[in-house]
Amino acid sequence: MNSGAPIVTLDDATYFVNLAVIAGALIGLTFISLNLFMVDMLRKYEDTALPVFRDRETVDSSRKPLQPNPPESLTDYELLDGDPVVVFMAYSVAVTWSLFLLPLVVGLTVSWTRRWGVLAAEMLFFSLLLVSNFYIRNEKVKQMKPYLTREELLWPVMSGVAFTLYLSTFLSLFFITFPAAVPSFLHLAVWSDRGFASEQVSMFLVKISCIVSLVLGTYTLNKDMFIFFKSAAAERMRDRWLKTFIQDTYPQLRERVRSATLNMPFEVREADELWMLWNNGPALIATHEFLRKTLSDDSAHLLWKRLVDGGGVPIWMLVL
Repeated sequence: MNSGAPIVTLDDATYFVNLAVIAGALIGLTFISLNLFMVDMLRKYEDTALPVFRDRETVDSSRKPLQPNPPESLTDYELLDGDPVVVFMAYSVAVTWSLFLLPLVVGLTVSWTRRWGVLAAEMLFFSLLLVSNFYIRNEKVKQMKPYLTREELLWPVMSGVAFTLYLSTFLSLFFITFPAAVPSFLHLAVWSDRGFASEQVSMFLVKISCIVSLVLGTYTLNKDMFIFFKSAAAERMRDRWLKTFIQDTYPQLRERVRSATLNMPFEVREADELWMLWNNGPALIATHEFLRKTLSDDSAHLLWKRLVDGGGVPIWMLVL
């Protein structure tokens, strides 16, 4: 096992320190964008008046259903963790921080500690962190379905390229730390034939990984702002349209249905297709993950009636 310090020139140390300073400044930028996210998220929940419980056990047993019957049994964890915009915000920030933390942490490690094994462990950690956070973030983007430009559709490819680079850097550092684990065919690598030492190749990969992290992190932060803007704007437009519909169009339609079915006998009216369609309410699809999995027809009808009656149901939970 080679636990000694690698040969790092003064220029290399200056290079990594500068990268660490840039990454630290960009992390500060993410705090500014996070504040913008949080302000809009708080506005989103201002008018929410659902009975949200911290834990289901705190609900009175006489009202507690055997199966989830939203919104009566909705907990705060289900409300927040099921909202795709909330989860997207959390994981998009995690992706950006992991990308900016890599040059910050690795740069300081190269400049101060200078241990191959420590660098290998850091590269492996950031590789796994990138995959997990990027996967969940992209899944929530698909669920929100914002308008995406052409280059934004290349995120899975870009994250895959970055992961391959990180993993290659980790393997090169790992093989330097544990020379006995190097496969025999790698001893005849191309760079060896051209006079490059393994330490030089590893240092080159570390530098490239840090640059790629800074570029991809900046790009991701910029696109996250646009995705959040698109999602928030779409919710506000739907909110404004639905409020106008409930205040103006819906009462007129309700009066027309009442006039059309006023003289019908009870049995005929209950079997009438128009009356059943109106009485059941519109077909609702919950964007909220918890509601989408457990929302029954009765619960959907209840949510719609509360929305019409001004009962504080957040419109972002429903799509017409």
